Amino acid sequence: MLLAALAAAWQPSKAWAAEEDTQFWLNAFATGKIAEKTTLTIDATQRWRSDQETGADQQTIRVMAEQQVAERTRIGGGVMLFDTAGLTEIRLHQQAIFTIGRIEARTRLEERFFDGADRMELRLRQRVTYNQPIATEWRASAGVEWLGIMQSRRADQGASTEQWRLQASVTHRLSKYFDVGAIYWHVIFPRGPRPAQTSHIPQLALTYRF
Repeated sequence: MLLAALAAAWQPSKAWAAEEDTQFWLNAFATGKIAEKTTLTIDATQRWRSDQETGADQQTIRVMAEQQVAERTRIGGGVMLFDTAGLTEIRLHQQAIFTIGRIEARTRLEERFFDGADRMELRLRQRVTYNQPIATEWRASAGVEWLGIMQSRRADQGASTEQWRLQASVTHRLSKYFDVGAIYWHVIFPRGPRPAQTSHIPQLALTYRF
């Protein structure tokens, strides 16, 4: 049912203006403890994208480690590889996550290396998420994230707000080892004097816990 609903939502509307596009993301995660208070996560994504301004279809793979350093604090980092129509981005990141009750705040710094870029791009991401159990083995979440360019990959461009992301999700625990989640992303790309570009992204996430 989740997959059918996401596939229906993904169908592009011809009535939408050129400033909007639709995508569909499919994610697979494997995550588990590799040492005391240390978690390893590996994930891969296929992203189907309908608008050429946003870009061609994209594939990603990421490896990340996190450690619980205090009761409400985790720190971590990782490396991610993007492939977009044969063009490559390699991304490193470091992050800290703080939890207070059902609220989770994440600060992430990313170093991004692109084929043909003038230099490394530096991006800062700030996210706040609220998590809510809604039934036995079901949980929901909603969040907002700001993504800002601190150093552009282009030498002639300065700092800017790259995008805003609004996210809502529902996740079901199928078993001790497997979760399935349905997620919706509303992503806004400011473009100066031009109207902002908006992406509507339903996503299916499959998680294996080892």
